[in-house]
Amino acid sequence: ETGTFGEILIQNYMVRYLSERFLDFEIQELVETGLKIPKTALVEKNFYMIPKEYRITNGENQAGFLIDGYNTEKQEQESRFVSPTIYSSDEEYYYISLEEEGFSVGTYLNQTDGSTRYQIGATASLKGVYTVNQGYTVFRFIEILTENDEYYIVKTDTRYGLSLYDHIILNSKTVKENQVIYQ
Repeated sequence: ETGTFGEILIQNYMVRYLSERFLDFEIQELVETGLKIPKTALVEKNFYMIPKEYRITNGENQAGFLIDGYNTEKQEQESRFVSPTIYSSDEEYYYISLEEEGFSVGTYLNQTDGSTRYQIGATASLKGVYTVNQGYTVFRFIEILTENDEYYIVKTDTRYGLSLYDHIILNSKTVKENQVIYQ
């Protein structure tokens, strides 16, 4: 026979493979380190894209956005401060849930000086998993480093993302966001 062959010598744990005539194995050229999650855990969710220059800090050192609205009592337009949950960010945008109170398509955000306004409407899809650290499911953004047929290797300790000891839902199709999980 012609071809390229290799020999693998196993010194430890040979007992595990005594009953096997053939073994399947994979040689990885580049090894990425991170968290290993099954592909069944992946969920994609849409988010509003909010430009970073519209984020402000109020007098109580709380970060958020100024949203235009109509005050029915005063019969006038006014801006109110809203501090939403930020699910992810990149160089240009924050990603806010479509279900976030005060945020909807067509709503305007103001900068602190009132010089420019931004109309909410642009959305993007992010990949993530549901964590269940506090008894209910919460979407967490993931950054995929590599994958194979069964699982992803994702970056650890990303801002707004997964951490080492987070509990994740292994099959995302069986739950929805904010669902109470009895552990």
